[in-house]
Amino acid sequence: MLDKSSLSEDILREIASVGGDYSYRLEKIMEDMERIKRAVSYLKERIKKQKGTPVYSLRLLIRLRRRFFEMRKMALEVRKNLIIYREAIGLVSHREVFDIYNIESLDL
Repeated sequence: MLDKSSLSEDILREIASVGGDYSYRLEKIMEDMERIKRAVSYLKERIKKQKGTPVYSLRLLIRLRRRFFEMRKMALEVRKNLIIYREAIGLVSHREVFDIYNIESLDL
């Protein structure tokens, strides 16, 4: 564990900014996942309403689903790195991280 009393203010600011970067990246990824989720929902409704085979919509739907699951993998990796970072600075309870960044709740 890190003894913060002996560190200068600049170093402490740098340590805090690294953790903030993980949070920012995670929030951005999750926002993008939400956008993709809305787009997929819209496309599913559009496909239901169309007559015939909506080839373009199906292709777009497949690409969006693939992108969603790639982003989900990235989000899980960033959340893992955030937890590792938190443990490195001495924080051992991560319930808040799982509550705030509930990646598992985002599903198609």
